[in-house]
Amino acid sequence: MSRLLVVPRRVAQRLRNVVRARLQSYGTKGVKRYVWNSEFLRGRWDCLDSTTGDCVYPYLETYARHGSILDLGCGSGSTANELASTAYEYYTGVDISDVAIAKARRRTEDSGRAGKTEYAHADIVDYVPTRSFDIILFRDSIYYVEPRALKPMLDRYAGYLSPHGVFIVRIAGRPDKFARVLETIEDHFDLVDRRLHGEPEAVIVVFRPRRPQASRPDSLAV
Repeated sequence: MSRLLVVPRRVAQRLRNVVRARLQSYGTKGVKRYVWNSEFLRGRWDCLDSTTGDCVYPYLETYARHGSILDLGCGSGSTANELASTAYEYYTGVDISDVAIAKARRRTEDSGRAGKTEYAHADIVDYVPTRSFDIILFRDSIYYVEPRALKPMLDRYAGYLSPHGVFIVRIAGRPDKFARVLETIEDHFDLVDRRLHGEPEAVIVVFRPRRPQASRPDSLAV
């Protein structure tokens, strides 16, 4: 009898996860905010409050060039507070959950980094930066963007990259888990780096806006 009860429970959990994911990707801003706030309030994401040694940090240190980082989907502020303070001069974190933003601000005050850090409560799909950045980071947040909005969003943010700036995307799990996201990036942007890391498994993708190819002289055209 106990085994018979386990199956419906598992099915129910899967259905809840599907509904949750749909609301977080396709819901209105109010719905998204409510769902994320509820999860942060009940501690679902407390596990991410300490991610020291995460595989994304060496990439941020390399490509930030001691400059600026825009963290889209920053959650409770782990990136701002765990990344080496010498790696960046200025950081902006954006999240739709005001509960997460409040926690991130408290952590940043406690770590003494408030002078070089700011947070914005906004939906990452339509947030409008006020400056350019050396890195625009999606740390386990890009797959919550509605598929049809993904490329237009990246194209818009590309206008806020510094001349040598890059996007960095971290995706939890194996590449095939979110193949659609990776295909969009590789089809429309110039890939700088892509690597699979383990323990825990994650894909790191570094890319930048595609540069137009120089036109060939007419005399060389075939």
